[in-house]
Amino acid sequence: MEKKIKFQNLRMIAIAKDGDYSLKISIASGFVDFGVTVPLENRDFEIIATDEWRATLLQAAMHHPFQLKETALSKSEQKKYLDIILHAQESEVEAFLTELDHGRANGAISNMVRITAKADYQNLRDGKWFN
Repeated sequence: MEKKIKFQNLRMIAIAKDGDYSLKISIASGFVDFGVTVPLENRDFEIIATDEWRATLLQAAMHHPFQLKETALSKSEQKKYLDIILHAQESEVEAFLTELDHGRANGAISNMVRITAKADYQNLRDGKWFN
């Protein structure tokens, strides 16, 4: 039996089928849209299914690096993003996202969260990712 979790404002779907779990993320890069599939564990799927805010943060954080082939996340980097964003304490998630957002993402993560969740952009830029 297959279970799909779709999100209203996020272009991603979490899928559980026969003990396999995955996250399909739609990536917009210039004039091209394409999909990326990230393998999940059951524990990742459960958090995505029950915590829409962490799912929102995950989608925003993963969207940016996949926009370019040169910056696409390796399997080990994908696992790191999943482990921190979905399972770490809020303070660790905030530090991780702020470092990414202020670094190579150059505000793209906070902007994506602003767009998809109508979050306060300045709070995100200030490192306050949880209300």
